[in-house]
Amino acid sequence: MAACSPPVRFMMWRALTVATALLTSCSTVYLDPAPADVNACRPNQMFFATRIWPEFLGQNYGGKTCSDSRCHDATGSGSLYAVMPPSVPTYPFAAQSDWERTYLSVTSKMICTNVRGSRLYTDPAGLRPHFGGKLIEPEGPEAALLEMWLAATP
Repeated sequence: MAACSPPVRFMMWRALTVATALLTSCSTVYLDPAPADVNACRPNQMFFATRIWPEFLGQNYGGKTCSDSRCHDATGSGSLYAVMPPSVPTYPFAAQSDWERTYLSVTSKMICTNVRGSRLYTDPAGLRPHFGGKLIEPEGPEAALLEMWLAATP
């Protein structure tokens, strides 16, 4: 084996030093695959069905509801899918059910660490452009309801 020139030996030493630092700088390394929904906000499903849907998403706001046609129904162009599920929910929600699809769509618009920065809040509060217009007051009960949802035990 040929000897390495001093610059190559230095580069190899530097790479080994950096690799060692990276490996020893963290006391815990998880080698399992990451969960499917890393960083996903998945608050309590029962609270969603019993409070969020009837008190917020299912409400009538001056003749408008979140599941109106053209807005957030199954055929609408809105990015949020909010269909009033026709069945009584079971917990956890049945896979591919309207409850699960609506819940997953709604939670995809949530930021668990900043509910008032979530599109689920900012859009209907008129803090961002919203095709349906301003539906709720920025300091209305819906913000507190969303915060209670995040605090509810799963």
